[in-house]
Amino acid sequence: MIPSLNWLRIFEAAARNQSFARAGKELNMSAAAISQQILALETHLGQALFLRTANRISLTPEGADFLPTIQVSLGAIESKAGSLFARERIERVTLFASQLMAMSWLPRVLADFEKAHPNIRVDLLMEGTTRTIEPDISIRFGEEPHLVRHPLWLMGMAHVVMCRRIDLPKIVDLKSLLSYKLYDVAAHAVGWPVLLSQNLGPMTGRTMILETVDTTPLALVMVAQGLGLAIGHLPVCGPLAETLDLVVCPILPKTAGPGNYYLEQSRGKPPRRAVLKLEAALQEAAQTAMRS
Repeated sequence: MIPSLNWLRIFEAAARNQSFARAGKELNMSAAAISQQILALETHLGQALFLRTANRISLTPEGADFLPTIQVSLGAIESKAGSLFARERIERVTLFASQLMAMSWLPRVLADFEKAHPNIRVDLLMEGTTRTIEPDISIRFGEEPHLVRHPLWLMGMAHVVMCRRIDLPKIVDLKSLLSYKLYDVAAHAVGWPVLLSQNLGPMTGRTMILETVDTTPLALVMVAQGLGLAIGHLPVCGPLAETLDLVVCPILPKTAGPGNYYLEQSRGKPPRRAVLKLEAALQEAAQTAMRS
């Protein structure tokens, strides 16, 4: 019989993090204390569980064989304790996202999630925040084609022209479109020159009134104030555009863009059930948005 369940918790954290220091940070213990507890477990079992070198640790074959059993057992204990001794408490999940995600697509999705799960609250961290909090989940964006096959893929994107509802009847051809100031977002791979060339052919000899801004939300606000047109990315910008009473201008078709959003779990935290529930809800909501 293993005399201390805590030894097993420490072993699981050290094996998952592949580091005594990171395990200690997770469990609020020093790396030396983690090492001491692991050694006590190894002494009790009469078998080394880790190979130790100067800068890293790795599981021995016996340790690697032992780990899945420990993870299943600890999970079963936590699950049974939760079902037997459940009490009303709020569990918090921290989610990190870009400004556009945080300001447009996520608010309604998170409100619906919290309504369906009244004991879970989502703390949303927006890109650029000064809060030094390790998120449980991050929504990442990348332009690599292989991301569409990512196991936690969220959604792709389509480029559209966004305008005010009042301007829609005035934009009937390329000439009328080019009479507006066109807002480009600095970080985007597809800007106005690329989008227009892809759909209407070379823009040689055409004059564009281009102005670069830092973010898509800022570009959409400029459009809402009647200052020009912007490229929107559906479905992620849809809710913010609707709030600003902006519409899609059909002068250009929806154009699939290079880029995918995907979820990334924190490497320093074990995935809790609340985190997994939020992941599933985000993916389901994204699929619904993509279909519509």
